[in-house]
Amino acid sequence: MLSLLLPLAASAVLPGAQRPAAPPHPCSTSSASPRRMCTRREAAALLGGVGAITASRFPAAARVPGSQDVAEAMAQIQDAAEALRALRRDWEAYAVIDSEGRAGNIDAARRVLGGVAPQRGEAAIAVAKVTPLYRIDGAFAAVRKAALEGNEAWGASLDIEDFVETSEDIVLALKKADDSFYGVVFASKGSTMLSSIYREARSSVDQAVVDFDRIMRMLKDAGAPGF
Repeated sequence: MLSLLLPLAASAVLPGAQRPAAPPHPCSTSSASPRRMCTRREAAALLGGVGAITASRFPAAARVPGSQDVAEAMAQIQDAAEALRALRRDWEAYAVIDSEGRAGNIDAARRVLGGVAPQRGEAAIAVAKVTPLYRIDGAFAAVRKAALEGNEAWGASLDIEDFVETSEDIVLALKKADDSFYGVVFASKGSTMLSSIYREARSSVDQAVVDFDRIMRMLKDAGAPGF
């Protein structure tokens, strides 16, 4: 059985370079006040949005990173597939080369892909509510665990090996796309390299869209909850 890949956010950094750090997220109360979870709409407003992906497109609740809740995981997978399709539909708004031959705001696409995000705490939870592609590997792992436990009929009907392999392909494709967007920072101004890198990113996104469709067909055919 293949193991799920490392989280999408953990990607390689070129020598001498540092990935852009996301700012701390304020969507929480102070330590002296009761803990408050913010909705995707609140998180999007505080984060300044994520391009074409709007909070109103997704449910008000999201899987907390690390949660094993199956219903939340199923919802996250569906939301993530829609977020990726929206990114692909609005591709020209993300793969930008300005009049001076420089790349546009690469963080817009990387936020959608989950590549610009804090790793823990309230800020990570807030990001999860805005972009369902963030820590999607955790949602896949939660579904796999539930299926292997065999407490539900849908788990016995799901081809676990195919599910795991396809989910790993998705995580890898998303990481490649995120790495491509990050890589444009190092491309020469006005060079054909920028267009080439964007094409590579688009190819990775296209593959992930196909694999998401495959994953959702598997879950639907197995009778998984929410499908």
